[in-house]
Parts: sequence; C-alpha cells; structure tokens
Amino acid sequence: MNKIKNSSMFLLWTGAAISIAEIYTGGLVAPLGISKGIAAIVIGHIIGTLLLAVGGYISFSDKRNAMDKVRDSLGPLGAKLVAAINVLQLIGWSAIMIIQGGRAISGMVKISYSISLLIVAAAVFLWAYFFNNHSKRVNDISVIILVILCFAVFFKLGAGGHAALSGNINFTTAIELSISMPVSWLPLIGDYAKDGTSKKGVFLSSFWGYFFGSVLMYIMGCLITVYTGKDVIEYISGMGIAASLIVLLSTVTTTFIDVYSAVISSKQIFTVKNENLFIVIYSILATGLAFVFPMESYQDFLLTIGSVFVPVYTVVFIDYFIRKKTETRLMNYIGVFAAVLGTVIYKYFSNISFGIPTVYVFIITSCVYLGISILWALGRKPMVQ
Repeated sequence: MNKIKNSSMFLLWTGAAISIAEIYTGGLVAPLGISKGIAAIVIGHIIGTLLLAVGGYISFSDKRNAMDKVRDSLGPLGAKLVAAINVLQLIGWSAIMIIQGGRAISGMVKISYSISLLIVAAAVFLWAYFFNNHSKRVNDISVIILVILCFAVFFKLGAGGHAALSGNINFTTAIELSISMPVSWLPLIGDYAKDGTSKKGVFLSSFWGYFFGSVLMYIMGCLITVYTGKDVIEYISGMGIAASLIVLLSTVTTTFIDVYSAVISSKQIFTVKNENLFIVIYSILATGLAFVFPMESYQDFLLTIGSVFVPVYTVVFIDYFIRKKTETRLMNYIGVFAAVLGTVIYKYFSNISFGIPTVYVFIITSCVYLGISILWALGRKPMVQ
C-alpha cells in the first residue's frame, strides 16, 4: 500500500466517523439534555480518540499494524484470540451499518426492507473491493460531500421547544458510549497509520479527523432526538434526497474499513492468500447477520467492545512507552492476564455506574501489568554476594 498523506488520513478517519451508527448512538445520549449530552460526548471523545490516535502513532513508529503490536505484547496465542474477537466485532459492525442504512433507505424510497439491505450490502462490497484495488481519491471526495450534507441536516433542525423523551441514561454511561466508538477502531487504525508520512502527522490527522467527524455525528443525533422526539433512523428517513446520499455514502465509507480490516486481522489467525476472496466472504457474512442481528442489544455491544480493547491496548501502550523490551513467553502470559483482569474490572465498574470505567481500567491494568513485570524482573536478577 502506498503512503497515505496527512490530508487523506484526516479524511479517512472523518469518513469512518461519519456514519448512521454514530448519529444513532448520539440519539441514545439525548435523555441527558443538550448541555449534559454534549459535555458527555466531548469528554468521551477526548478520551477515546486520544487512545485511538496513540494506537496509530505506535503502529507508524514500528511500521506494524495494530494486531502485530498485540502479538508483540500478548504472544501468538493472545494475538489470535484478540484477532478473532476483532473479526467478530467487525462483522458485527458491518451488519449494524447495513441494518441502519437499509432501514433508512427503505423508509426514504419506499422499497422493502430486505431489498434495501441487499442494496446497501452490495454497495459496501463494491466500495471495499474498489478501495482495496484502486484509489482512495474517490473516498476523499465522498467524505467532503458528506460533511457538507451533514451541515445541511443541522440547518433543517428547528429551534423550537424540546420534545418529550423516553428512555434513561446516566452521565457515566453516556461518556462510555462516546469512548467506545473510537476505541472500536483501535484494532484497525494501525492497518492505515503504518503507511502514514510522519509520527506527528499520523497522530494529529487521525485524532482530529475522527474527533471532528464523530462529535459532529453524536451531537447531530442528540439534537435530532431532543428537538423531534423521533428515533434517528425515523427522522432521517423523512428527509429526502440529501439524507439518502448521507445514508448511502456514510454507510459505505465506514463499513468498507470494517470489511477490509477484518481481512487484515484474519492474517493473524490463518493464511490469507487472496484478500479479495475474503472481502467477498466477510461481506456475505455481514449481510446474513444483518437479517438477524438484535438491535436492542446495540448499547451492550458497544460497551463490550470497550471492555475488551481498552485493557488489551493498555498493555500494548505500556510495552511501547515504558517497558520497551523484547517480550518473552512469560511476559506474554502476564500481558494476557492483565488484559483479562481489565475486562473483568470494566464490567464491574460498568455495573455499579461509579466513575468512568475506561479510566479505572487503564489505571488498574497499567499498575497490575507494570507491577508484575517489575517483580518478575527483580526475581531474575542474580543476588549480589
């Protein structure tokens, strides 16, 4: 793959963030109201996008993709496990994007839901195939169009009174939902960041690209629900041609990254000789899953992503910035233990709704991993006579 310019990196991650899924998630934050909702969105994205950009920085520095860095820290077996989880979440994300795009398009052009799902799935496959085999220029252009169209949607929102809202969400959960979206890209960012042009460029372009696009989408979803009281998909379905373009373009510019990166992650599990064949296979699997995925489990799906990838990449970050040593099999096992413990800790703090689980997990996982590493290193030193 050729070098990715900073401008293209920025647009790549802006495009990844501009999606129906992000608008929909922003709508889940709406019960907090506009002020608290936007505060939760911004706080969560600062934390989540910072983790994402650091992941890209590390992959560029070592010229290795994200899953290769996981292999360095957790060993071959740990990397295979994380890669398998990543492939599953990517296929799940692809299915969710196809569902949301299909629902919106079905409502706009009055065709059957099943047909709209197949149309969106076909567009995703063609985009993934084209991007993998030809040029990224069309992606850059489409993202610029998307940003313009999204601002058009903002201007259509009325400035009237707030609608009566159903549902309930606490401030901490809203922050976690904002963190989990950029964190879900952590296993993918290295696939592109390693082909950037500079450390600073990769860090800043990926951070600001995703932060700008995702915060815009979340706030849009929050405002739509606050002002209209409607489900985001229901609202967008009634907006006509501009919304149709947003739905189709945002779905394919985001989902093709999921499909392509699922192929890259698969290389950690088994030999992938023909990437195009796996693009076809994963597109078919995502389409099939789209017909049966329970959307009522969407919020749990997001939080599960954070519970797995935050502790895993905490170990990766500690290895890169602090330990800076070649791994041994024992240290790989310690890394796996710290990551699994972090997942348990995340679940605990999520259930008690006390503080921000991601912050607790990062701190505790770091301390456990470093503490055991130091004890192991001290135990290896020969005693002075």
